Amino acid sequence: MLGASFALCLPAQATLGQNVSSIGNDQALMHATAHSATSQAAYTVHLITLPSGTVVREYVAPGGTVFGVAWEGPTLPDLKTTLGAAFDQYVAATATRRATPLAVSNSDLVVFSGGHLRAFAGHAYLPQAVPAGVDINVIQ
Repeated sequence: MLGASFALCLPAQATLGQNVSSIGNDQALMHATAHSATSQAAYTVHLITLPSGTVVREYVAPGGTVFGVAWEGPTLPDLKTTLGAAFDQYVAATATRRATPLAVSNSDLVVFSGGHLRAFAGHAYLPQAVPAGVDINVIQ
């Protein structure tokens, strides 16, 4: 099932743990449409739409680091690009799982990805990068 999920992936957007500048670069690369950037007290949410129709929200800390991403739509984003350096940890943690939803939760990385063909949703964040005072439940 995991392999089939990756076969459906499209190019991704900003990379978890990277600087906010990766958002603009990746939008151009994959021909995504940026809709808005909404500022909250302790973070900014960038909303983009992939060519497939999948909507991706990128959560950026005041220092410019992408601390969380969430997606919803007919296809998965490219999780290897989206999770960046955390991707190998995600694959290792989910290697023995054959069902959805797929989940990883530890002190370095939290990922939840579920759904079925044409209806995927998920989120990922770096617990240590979440700004002080931000409720992790906003990452969705």
